[in-house]
Amino acid sequence: MARTSVRAVAGFAAMALAAAFGLSLASTVLADGQKLETENYHISAADPGIQLFIRNKHPQGVANFPGEKILLFVHGATYPAETAFDLPLNGLSMMDYIARQGWDVYLVDVRGYGGSTRPPEMDKPAQDNKPIVDTPTAVKDVGAAVDHILQKRKVSKINLMGWSWGTVIAGAYTAQNRDTVERLVLYAPEWLRQTPSLVRVEGPLGPTVR
Repeated sequence: MARTSVRAVAGFAAMALAAAFGLSLASTVLADGQKLETENYHISAADPGIQLFIRNKHPQGVANFPGEKILLFVHGATYPAETAFDLPLNGLSMMDYIARQGWDVYLVDVRGYGGSTRPPEMDKPAQDNKPIVDTPTAVKDVGAAVDHILQKRKVSKINLMGWSWGTVIAGAYTAQNRDTVERLVLYAPEWLRQTPSLVRVEGPLGPTVR
């Protein structure tokens, strides 16, 4: 992808994030050279035996952040968090961009996605089980990530950004835990509809029956 196209994408994201979080568009050029520290690790979920993958990026040498400058990204149903939020386009991901503005930025994979624990049902034929990672389960996993960040940074609130299905997860978590969320951003939210979905699949999961 050409550098101009990458900058256009980054610029669009910057405008959206500036509106949501008050990021400074004027500081973009100065922030491009900011070195970042990256940490990948796992935390325990609320349910025994489940480990959740966490990635954290922040400016190098900085360890203390106010809650209003801490962000957790929640992925959608199709991809784990890294492939959406930390995919570098010509060397720059959305996660990098926000962290370079002086933010402490996190992503989490809910169970069954990316680097998090695969529930044992995922090793069996799909038709043998109902969907195993539903919204209430994902909300619990996001809650574990939020609790971890609150404890790690010694703050009482952080910001959440959900993408696609992640808007439902983050929104549901916020509705239940308003005291721990500073701001909530819904990126490409799912839409309320009055008619059946054109992509809704009825019946058991598994191979298509011909």
